[in-house]
Amino acid sequence: MLEFFKKNHVFNSLLLLPYALVIRSVVILFPEARIPGEINGVWGGELITSIHAWGAGEFVLTSFLVFIQAAIINRLFIRQSMIGEINLYPGLCYILLTSLHPSFISISSLLLANTTLLIALSYLFDVLKKERQEETRFMAGWWLAVSGLLYTPYIALLLFGLLAMSMLKTLKLKDIFQYLTGYLSPFFIGWLFRGILKDDFKPTILQAFSSFGMPEMTKIYNIADVITLAIMGLLLLITLLGYTQIIARKNIHAQKKIDTIYALVFFSIPMAFLQPAVSVQYLLILIIPYSLFMAILLRGIRHPAIAESLHFVLFVSAIVTQFLFLI
Repeated sequence: MLEFFKKNHVFNSLLLLPYALVIRSVVILFPEARIPGEINGVWGGELITSIHAWGAGEFVLTSFLVFIQAAIINRLFIRQSMIGEINLYPGLCYILLTSLHPSFISISSLLLANTTLLIALSYLFDVLKKERQEETRFMAGWWLAVSGLLYTPYIALLLFGLLAMSMLKTLKLKDIFQYLTGYLSPFFIGWLFRGILKDDFKPTILQAFSSFGMPEMTKIYNIADVITLAIMGLLLLITLLGYTQIIARKNIHAQKKIDTIYALVFFSIPMAFLQPAVSVQYLLILIIPYSLFMAILLRGIRHPAIAESLHFVLFVSAIVTQFLFLI
């Protein structure tokens, strides 16, 4: 199946949508396998709650949303020369990993915020370009802030943005000012609209820090949780140990961008402290970095049969974890 996504053609890209629907078919068809997505953000909570009442329509919608995110990921990593060759593996891996557990598949604050995070990453990577630098830094801050408003733990990405820009290029004081101006703008606009529409000028973003501290770890009740935790933990180990292989034969700019993606993985630790409780669903925060690492590692496997086997195992695991909630 991987051969279908080895070339970046329009038809091949469109195949990712039926792929997303097929791998999520159990949850779409059987209500008993569905788990509501978590809501943890200043923006979008009412919208997500209303979508949760759509039944199967919700999961068709999220499949389309994930397809759009996969298309953005493919364009982002191809445009930034981070894969090593032009293929659709990153988007394929993203769809596959977002289906590993039923709680990943429902619409949630985190899944919604991943869209704006991808847009922010595209602006962060463009910091290396010489033209339109002021706009690039401003928009990087803007979209990271929107991500934090949609999913509260992403507020910690304020520091990630500064770290990423410093890894990509030497920062000056004016660069930091432009970035912070972009970051603070959505918070100010949201506060202003809330004050005008609801006559409430209290800054609601301060509520994000009310649960700051060591998060509660939710109990693992189902074998589906164990399977997902094992796969995600194994992927983390492989990507850390395979760092040399992942950056091998990449130009210096691509290596710097890949390093920022590794930094995003490590930021998942402080982001957990802004979460009242950490469940399996929190692992969705690692899917964007994992989609890049998996794509590079799959491309580096010399024997296609091995790569196909690994893909098949993950595909079956995603289907099985959905079926386990029917038992």
